[in-house]
Amino acid sequence: MEIFSSKNFEEIQVDMEDFDFTQEDLRALTLLETSIIQQNEQDNQSDLELSDSNEEQLHIPKKRTRLIIQSDSESESDSVRNYVTANITASDRVSKKWSRPRRQQPSIIPFNETSGMNKEFSTTLKEADPGAFYSLLVSDEIFDMIVEQTNLFALQSCESRNVKPSSRSHAWKPTDRHEIKRFFGLILYMGLVRLPKLSYYWSKDKILGQTFPRTVMSRNRFEIILQYLHFSDNETANKSDRISKIRPIIDMVNNTFQKYYSPKEDICVDESQVPFRGRIVFRQYNKSKRHKYGLKLFKLCTIPGYTCKFSLYGGKNIDTVNTTPTSVVMSLCSQILNKGHTLATDNWYTSLELAYNLLEHQTHLIGTIRKNRRGLPKDVVEAKLQKGEFMAMENEDGITILKWKDKRDVMMLSTKHSDKMSTIAKKGQTDY
Repeated sequence: MEIFSSKNFEEIQVDMEDFDFTQEDLRALTLLETSIIQQNEQDNQSDLELSDSNEEQLHIPKKRTRLIIQSDSESESDSVRNYVTANITASDRVSKKWSRPRRQQPSIIPFNETSGMNKEFSTTLKEADPGAFYSLLVSDEIFDMIVEQTNLFALQSCESRNVKPSSRSHAWKPTDRHEIKRFFGLILYMGLVRLPKLSYYWSKDKILGQTFPRTVMSRNRFEIILQYLHFSDNETANKSDRISKIRPIIDMVNNTFQKYYSPKEDICVDESQVPFRGRIVFRQYNKSKRHKYGLKLFKLCTIPGYTCKFSLYGGKNIDTVNTTPTSVVMSLCSQILNKGHTLATDNWYTSLELAYNLLEHQTHLIGTIRKNRRGLPKDVVEAKLQKGEFMAMENEDGITILKWKDKRDVMMLSTKHSDKMSTIAKKGQTDY
């Protein structure tokens, strides 16, 4: 069955320049193109076989295609079809009526929420030490969950496999909240006092030996807790979720972050990288980072640097690759929508699609935007500017696209501002 006719595919190609492509996007489109070419070749071959043998045979040249590895999944064609359909549907929402800025935004969404730390906690923690803040964010409820899952995993492990008589697993005793707190206290201590091997923390060597760990727990007990440390039930975990092992603790910590502090009007979504050199499928490499290998976190932050919510990146999925940035933002902001917040993003997240989604939920968007995003006014994108010059256009929904030339071209999107510029002064520099 043909997914798209060649005529329909040519119509789709008309607006290809408006799409924001990634490597997964190109792979999906290549699969679609190859499928169409193969179908056309089969149809042409059938026509030739039915033609009169005395007539001149037509030799249709084959189009050179890129070599790709076909998927064994029967659902891949459905994924490609859904991908293209989603892009066509999303493009219908993008306004194409752009005009010179009127400087009269149709609606500035008011922010009337109470922000900052909740009053019931701000008074009691005014003179508190760092330990009190740690206990507030990492509550006893979290430790109780760790205790429950660690004891459960130890029991499951001992029952599901043949344990050698000499194994120290026979010495396992259920842990409790007090012991788990001491265990994590040692983890924090090891982050401050770095030694080459774990065993050195209990060594009696005069140079490397440390006295503190022995006063907390024995090395054998620490290692066996480390062996069985668990945060979720393996038997009920979602097998398709790559981070199911730590999903419960991520959800609990996020709930705690949102419970004690309400974000201010201005919020931002960005990413950070947690150093990690272990073996895991979604480990990231970023040569521009100080720690080049690690795990990527998406974070929703507010002034003065408080993390309201975070999520761990578990890798791409072809079914959602075309909306990944928008999905990340909408997921992180799910609890603070419809309150009049102003969200700032960088060019990986910013798009007209995201702007419309946020406006529908009474939230403003400001951020830098890539020039190849779908639906941008070509007059702004293609404008040739001198240093210090700018050009902007608005659509009927009050969304402004602005291009400003400094050392290089910078493009921005705002659902809250027009093209009015302000002069600011930075210490030791000329006003601009």
